[in-house]
Amino acid sequence: MAKWERWSVNKEVPAKLELQALIDDKDGLKLVFTDADENIYTFLFDGLVFSYRNTDEGTLLKTLDHLYKHYDTNYFGEWTLFRVTDSNYLEWLAEEADNIYEKIYDIHHYVFLTSHDVVEVLSTEPPSLIS
Repeated sequence: MAKWERWSVNKEVPAKLELQALIDDKDGLKLVFTDADENIYTFLFDGLVFSYRNTDEGTLLKTLDHLYKHYDTNYFGEWTLFRVTDSNYLEWLAEEADNIYEKIYDIHHYVFLTSHDVVEVLSTEPPSLIS
């Protein structure tokens, strides 16, 4: 069963953010968010990113059902940044890659849960906050 744990880059990043852009270019995977005051927060995955996906949150009915059953609504409803262990997404990657990466890398499942988007990233390193 997937275990969702809150995480943060630093104390200055607000708990709730909204996705403005997802950019995959030569510099890495950039996720640009704003808070309620329109301040901009850009997260950069510049290490090994094995996979990422962006899904409309209303489509992830099983995921939302899991969250409602196992966590208080404020735990996930008022927070954006999560790490997931025992993840089906990680299991999918391992199966697709015939488990070759798990022997070499420690891969983590990062989730950015917003009111409209759920961005999931499988990476060896957490993102850095860039200006």
